[in-house]
Amino acid sequence: MVAPLVSSSLLVLVVAAVFWDLYQRRIPNYLIMAGAAMGILLQAVQAGSGGVLAAITGLLVGLAILLPGYLLGFTGAGDAKLMAAVGTFLGPLGVFQAALASILVGSVIATGYIFFAVLFRQSSSPMARYGLMTKTLVTTGRPIYIAPEKGEVMGKKFPFAVSIAIGTTGWMIWQWPLG
Repeated sequence: MVAPLVSSSLLVLVVAAVFWDLYQRRIPNYLIMAGAAMGILLQAVQAGSGGVLAAITGLLVGLAILLPGYLLGFTGAGDAKLMAAVGTFLGPLGVFQAALASILVGSVIATGYIFFAVLFRQSSSPMARYGLMTKTLVTTGRPIYIAPEKGEVMGKKFPFAVSIAIGTTGWMIWQWPLG
């Protein structure tokens, strides 16, 4: 179970990140660094050197989980760093579970975002672009990537810190027993 001081500090971090991400579309490094430092400090106070080791391992696991998404352009660097900071509070298993929950929440939000944007014609559908990429693959045997056009729903970004906050909070509430 996550200690009350740890969970309340973590909630402050993710809520602050959500506000920054919603209004600025970025999460400042000083917020992430302060959060990571706080997570390591709290783990050190509560569990000594074992807590510090768990916090650092959690940082690495959190970063490793969202780093591929950043490298592929699905998430921002701030999102990957935020998940790493969350790892300092939750440790390696906790951040792994919270990250899975966050990715699930993000998938639901993204699907809804795409559905409503296309349904209400606030953005163009990516289906023609996907069709052309698929046709090229089938015809030539070579995959190609066609970047989204301006105004296409897939070219728009949504603040993934919201998904991280919901997934992490959900994990803290339910403490999913995956291990």
